[in-house]
Amino acid sequence: MKQPELGRKIVELRKEKGLTQEELVEQCNINVRTIQRIEAGEVTPRSFTLKTILNALGEDLENLKDSDSLVTENFNLKEVGFSIFYIKLAWICGIIYFLSGFVEFAVDYARFYENELIISKSAYISMKFIVLITYIYFMWGFVLSGKIFNNYLLKIGAFFLIGSTILFYGYDMASLYFEGFYTEYVLVTQSIFCGIGSCIFGFALLRLAKPMGSISQIAGGLEIASGVFFILVFMAWLGLIFLIPAVILQIILLYKIEEFVKNECLKEMA
Repeated sequence: MKQPELGRKIVELRKEKGLTQEELVEQCNINVRTIQRIEAGEVTPRSFTLKTILNALGEDLENLKDSDSLVTENFNLKEVGFSIFYIKLAWICGIIYFLSGFVEFAVDYARFYENELIISKSAYISMKFIVLITYIYFMWGFVLSGKIFNNYLLKIGAFFLIGSTILFYGYDMASLYFEGFYTEYVLVTQSIFCGIGSCIFGFALLRLAKPMGSISQIAGGLEIASGVFFILVFMAWLGLIFLIPAVILQIILLYKIEEFVKNECLKEMA
């Protein structure tokens, strides 16, 4: 871990232990001025000095190396610069998807539960394409995030949701022109598929807690809850309610990931 991140981490560990700089000095027998300069990020300590400080704070040097590699080992400048644009596009598409989803829900409710298509077929297909494309780009942001943070489960969950969405949206559009399966069977199957995908995706978001903080945990928890309700089918309406704040937090999370990637890119260039 490089300075000044190392200094900030030592300050964080020291405060967690409830120690002052003077008390830390007593435990590791290092000059107080040295501790001050290390915590301020002015100097990089030798391995022996760093290990002594970390031992006094109850932290393993290997843990620091692991946490550092977690977020930097896949940071290729060319790939990161490429990812920044698409992650930004992803959260913008997430906003469009979220807002257009309310219109889609109203139209689909009228079609499947009241047997009335309240807009023309061409308008219906256009609406579905807009929602589908923005959703795919939205999820693609998490595919890229999975690459950046070595979170393979995130990529699997995002791809599963993308595939399921393409399948069922394709059916929605095609069924305008031919006699489809019983609507109830399709809706039940769709609910179960979405539930499985949401659970996988939710658990993957929980694994982003270390680099991205509590927002990923809350978003993951809401996504898992939504997935469970979708799998239960008869409580799918509750899954939709949980999905609303989950998507909002996912949009915010992608925005934070974009900022995080920008900062890491700048550090690598410095």
